[in-house]
Amino acid sequence: MEQFYQVLTWVGVFLYWLMIAAVTMRVVFKRRVVGVSLAWLMIIYIIPIGGVFAYLLFGELNLGKKRAERAKDMFQPYEDWFQRLTDCPGHQPHLMTEHARPINDLCENRLGIPALSGNTLSLQDSPQTILRSLIDDIHDAQHAIQMEFYIWHPGGLADEVATALIMAAKRGVNVRILLDAAGSMRFFRSHWPKLMRHAGIQIVEAWR
Repeated sequence: MEQFYQVLTWVGVFLYWLMIAAVTMRVVFKRRVVGVSLAWLMIIYIIPIGGVFAYLLFGELNLGKKRAERAKDMFQPYEDWFQRLTDCPGHQPHLMTEHARPINDLCENRLGIPALSGNTLSLQDSPQTILRSLIDDIHDAQHAIQMEFYIWHPGGLADEVATALIMAAKRGVNVRILLDAAGSMRFFRSHWPKLMRHAGIQIVEAWR
């Protein structure tokens, strides 16, 4: 009987190290960042059995791949639109100056978006100038406003932006805002989301 338990023990040890070796190979061939791979290997070897289960539960989550696939699906309508831009009246590459042509080439090569005529650009070098210009554009909007921010902290000119958006929504403008949940945490804890949604503004809280 004692010999049976001894054999069972050796079989258990063999299966354990076989499992460790298999998971180790899995970690190595995943080709993650070196620091991440080393951290998982330390957990697997230092914490018996528990480290393996922890990796199987959390280490195999491939959110990056899922996000890439989702972004690819979302980009398809825009890609079709970009391809049609070359046929619109605003696409007049023969009228570009020698300074504008390299910028157009850069945009087309990197983004696939050609430069279009009929636009004006202004350099804004301070937050106050940027927000004041943004508020003016909101007041001038007639049909739709779509905005995206990583960080929105309530207070100062940001409150004036929120007020301008509420006024725009009340006069019939379709207002939609996308905010990062972590970067705009203080905003979501303030009274502004409730006021803005009550005015008809669609606010989406994006999670990572």
